[in-house]
Amino acid sequence: MNTDTMNHDMKMHGGNEMEMMMMQMTFYVSAKVTCLFDFWDVKTDAGMAGTCACWFVLAIFYQGLKFTRGYVQKSCECSEPSSLIAKVLAERRSPQYNALPEEGNTHHPQGGTGGLRVKTINWKLHLTQTVLQMVQTAMSYFLMLVVMTYNVWLCLAVLFGDAVGYLIFHRYTFDNSDHCN
Repeated sequence: MNTDTMNHDMKMHGGNEMEMMMMQMTFYVSAKVTCLFDFWDVKTDAGMAGTCACWFVLAIFYQGLKFTRGYVQKSCECSEPSSLIAKVLAERRSPQYNALPEEGNTHHPQGGTGGLRVKTINWKLHLTQTVLQMVQTAMSYFLMLVVMTYNVWLCLAVLFGDAVGYLIFHRYTFDNSDHCN
């Protein structure tokens, strides 16, 4: 379909033609791009370098945010896994565990949930996690939209920023045993 046909198809009732904006659908190398918003119109090499640096840092921040959410979640889980596992194993070795329930009695022989603990978290912690989830989701969509500009430089900035962020933040593991004592 050529542009004359598209412009003809896009005529409005008032006789004015609506300008058709074609989106790039293949990867390209250029210093000229509109990045997400009309006001973020990059036209120079220096502008492209600054834009790439911005998205590189935001991709690192995205990985930091994922790490922070994991840290906040793990810091509130202060159950002692070894004692919980020991309790479940001890219950399963007991003769009462393997016994058939009495007629009409469908719950666990010892009552309760069979060694599983149901915990509720503090509402402030839950609100914090909710806000962090919202920010993380918004950032992931923005990073996806930047990649969808199909500009090679912006794609590389996001990919390398994500890799560097993962390298920095996700080498740590969470050992929350100190928080529980």
